[in-house]
Amino acid sequence: MIEWLLLTLVSMSTQIPIPTDSHTPPPNIIFIVSDDAGYSDFGFQGSDDVETPNLDALCASGVRFEQAYVTASVCSPSRAGLITGRYQQRIGYEHNIPVGGPHGLPGDTITIADRLQQAKYTTSAIGKWHLGYKPEMRPLEQGFDRFHGLLAGSRHYKPYDNDTKRGNYRVRVDDEVIADEPATFAWFTDYLGEVASEQIRELAPSGPYFMYLCFTAPHTPMQASPEDLAAVGGVPSKRKTYRAMQRALDRAIGEVVSAVDASGEADNTIIWFVNDNGGATNNGSDNGLLRGMKGSKFEGGVRVPMLLRWPGVTQPGQFYLPAVSTLDMAATVLAATNANVSDIDGVDLRPFLVGEDRSTPHEFLYWRRGPVASVLQNGRWKLIRVEDDQYMLFDIRDDVNERIDLAPLYAARVARMQKALEAWESQMQPPGSASGERWRSNQIKKHQADVDSRAKERALP
Repeated sequence: MIEWLLLTLVSMSTQIPIPTDSHTPPPNIIFIVSDDAGYSDFGFQGSDDVETPNLDALCASGVRFEQAYVTASVCSPSRAGLITGRYQQRIGYEHNIPVGGPHGLPGDTITIADRLQQAKYTTSAIGKWHLGYKPEMRPLEQGFDRFHGLLAGSRHYKPYDNDTKRGNYRVRVDDEVIADEPATFAWFTDYLGEVASEQIRELAPSGPYFMYLCFTAPHTPMQASPEDLAAVGGVPSKRKTYRAMQRALDRAIGEVVSAVDASGEADNTIIWFVNDNGGATNNGSDNGLLRGMKGSKFEGGVRVPMLLRWPGVTQPGQFYLPAVSTLDMAATVLAATNANVSDIDGVDLRPFLVGEDRSTPHEFLYWRRGPVASVLQNGRWKLIRVEDDQYMLFDIRDDVNERIDLAPLYAARVARMQKALEAWESQMQPPGSASGERWRSNQIKKHQADVDSRAKERALP
């Protein structure tokens, strides 16, 4: 308890006034998202076998969030919450979407890119989209001026041949599919870093820009270059390939940060890094002490690494302990542009980061996907509902790996939190699509008491 209080005080000890000078140009904004990485699989998260020197340097130059959460434990709905700043259940977006299927962001969705376009930003989406395949769901119809990436949720890291059957997996520039040219595209992760860096060099002199940069690494397929495999060492294994993929991810992000630093705009550029959900069961990732993996509502499914560098707001080496959400990313940067955020579920984090507000950003955070829903109260209590009448209650402050179900001992607290969960659900829409019986069944199984080891978790994709 003493250690917890000390960390909280350290994270809030420095007070810095929020910039209010009307002559300050609006900040450039970069969101960087990695895909399916483990909570512990970064140097700044304490990994002893995954080296991420560039992300470690980014961490040292800004703030690391200890309790950062995504809005879903799988890729597509998690990104829907991030890109809108609103709970994706408000538009019935709860499940991953199949490649080429009809579901995704409705055409009338208002994204952060829409709002920043209105504020005269140049907006760019690079890399993984995974928010819809129909024309009205694609980036150029969702507030982005530019798109350079793929519509699907993953693809090979090696170049494809010119087989046109892989349309949703192929690289698109705006909405035109282009060939994977081996001369310029050796490995997809490096390619995305190069595309982003070139755009930064182009956009920095001409006014504010927003870049939404989504890597596919280290999502499957498990592919890494011979050079990266040799560099990480060790015997051949899925974990070795994963470590090599993380090495490539870190290198590409380092190139992006270097482009910002060389642009002359570093002091006026927000760089936000986050992972999209917990480490996946099938890619060799490691969530450390956290119970659960991708697809789970335990901490290992929804608690993720998050970093923010914002000169004048964050301080080098800063550590922030209270719970935050990817919903807050949109709210925070939009507030910095004086945009209207009254309809956003996220919270502007600037007053908390500079010490002007000593409370916590959220009283409750909510999740729902199919038969499993949970509500998290900041501080310590977390309720998980499995199907209609099974409840588990955890004290995530003293039991971060969620091994002791306290629901039988705290019936009144369970009832209060159940009421709060139901009140939130009454404001949401029914799911617009289903995930299929296999995934529904696995959701329920993942949250049973006897699924108490990594081996058992990995058996339930």
